[in-house]
Amino acid sequence: MPAGVEPFSLAVKANIAVAGFPFSGSNRALARRTASADAAIVALLRHRGAVVVGTTSMHELAFGITSNNAAYGPVRNPHDPERTAGGSSGGSAAAVASGEVDLALGSDTGGSIAIPASLSGTYGYRPSVGLWPLDGKIGLSWTRDTIGVFARDLDRILDSARWIAGTRPADIERPVIGVPAELVRELHPSTRAAWDAALDRLREAVEIVELEWGEGHDLAHAAEMPVVLFETRQQLAAHAAEAFDCPPSEALARLRDKIASPDVRAIVGSMIDAPVPADEYAAQLANVHRARDLYERMLDDRGLDVVAFPSTPAPAPPIGDDATVEHLGERVPTFPLYIRNTGPGTMLGAPMATLPLRPEGLPVGLTLMGRRFGDAATLGAARTVDGVFGGG
Repeated sequence: MPAGVEPFSLAVKANIAVAGFPFSGSNRALARRTASADAAIVALLRHRGAVVVGTTSMHELAFGITSNNAAYGPVRNPHDPERTAGGSSGGSAAAVASGEVDLALGSDTGGSIAIPASLSGTYGYRPSVGLWPLDGKIGLSWTRDTIGVFARDLDRILDSARWIAGTRPADIERPVIGVPAELVRELHPSTRAAWDAALDRLREAVEIVELEWGEGHDLAHAAEMPVVLFETRQQLAAHAAEAFDCPPSEALARLRDKIASPDVRAIVGSMIDAPVPADEYAAQLANVHRARDLYERMLDDRGLDVVAFPSTPAPAPPIGDDATVEHLGERVPTFPLYIRNTGPGTMLGAPMATLPLRPEGLPVGLTLMGRRFGDAATLGAARTVDGVFGGG
């Protein structure tokens, strides 16, 4: 560590390599391995003063949003231990929210920074896909994956962005913020109350533009699962082959048989038994590129710096509600509900900054999403919005 650098405590999600620690993705079969070297992002943060205090539990292999891991037990929400901290980076968010560490690394495929940040009441930042190094990680999707961070204040998030990619928040005097109608429908009453109160406060400092996202949203949303399932099959197979020292097809089957969490085992099993055809994957990727073009056009046509939305449509669900959860008077599938707002943007590779709204009761988060590689503007808007809410 260079002289004069202030040390800070760092926790690292278990699917990111830390020298001397199990490199497991919170899967017991993979936990037999110990990482021989730090992932590049861990090494970089050590140079800036990070003292790694441990790795954090997560939804097994990062394939879920509850972090209810059958091998290691659930990650409990610091605000209510009977509820989940979110996922898949739940352990990292909970470690920050409980005050155990100053900063924590997570990973994000479909919303695994914004979701646990929102449910646990922390700040979170998912950079644009491709902006931060991604080596030394058990991956799911080269189209969607990125490493991100959690902290209890925005300043530490901004420090991380500067250290890792040289990103500094842009000075935006009065941000123009779009609010897509698709992302504010059918909100839980407590989420609705916190969101409406936040918008009322924001109108004094920003310009709010209500809009319909439209075709771009629908294309991105429809591509989410086909793209991730096609890419995950290849990424997990390659990782398992290295871990088990056998051919990829055999390794993926061995890994499936050693997955403790039933929901994750079923997903990996479906990838083996009914893989997404290559032509369907290609067609969905074409739709993703069209969705990206439409999103950029929407930002340009409406003069938007970012869009904003409630990070999740509802607060943290009870532990055990992995398949379905009570929402607006009926049982609905848990996973689609909680990734509803973040999933389409992850297909765009867009940056997202999540801020805690701190309502009465369970935490609620607000996410700002910018254009791909427009991280400076996204963080600049986040700084303005955080100032309206009183900061950390």
